[in-house]
Amino acid sequence: MADSIALLLMSHGNFAKAAIESAELIVGKQNNFQTLGIYTVDDVEVLKEEMLQKVSSLDTSKGLVVLTDIIGGTPINLASQLLSQEEVVVVSGLNLPMLLEVLMNRGQQIESLAAVLKTAYDQGFSVRTKQDLIEEGEEDDYSL
Repeated sequence: MADSIALLLMSHGNFAKAAIESAELIVGKQNNFQTLGIYTVDDVEVLKEEMLQKVSSLDTSKGLVVLTDIIGGTPINLASQLLSQEEVVVVSGLNLPMLLEVLMNRGQQIESLAAVLKTAYDQGFSVRTKQDLIEEGEEDDYSL
């Protein structure tokens, strides 16, 4: 039996692979995960078979979380085909804060992890402009 929820990262190009490599620098080596990079020259049916092979190589007894890069792209469209299986959560908007939360909470039940993902996505997003800093009186705090 798995000690953690299985994880599949899917993205355009090498983003998924680079994301997990970056996350491992922060939280340490991970197991029970796979990555799948998608390129414009790829055949969708071949990609689907590769995705299914990667999922079958994982221990999904505690569930599977699939993190994809953007809504409407090939990665999430393919990953959504996995939703017919039990205990699968598919998420778009892959970013490092979200990935770190998943990695630090993979021991939870999949329903709890889905809630953590929503919070992590909201809290991991920030837009700042110089004008915002001037209005807050913090211009010098972020100077190099």
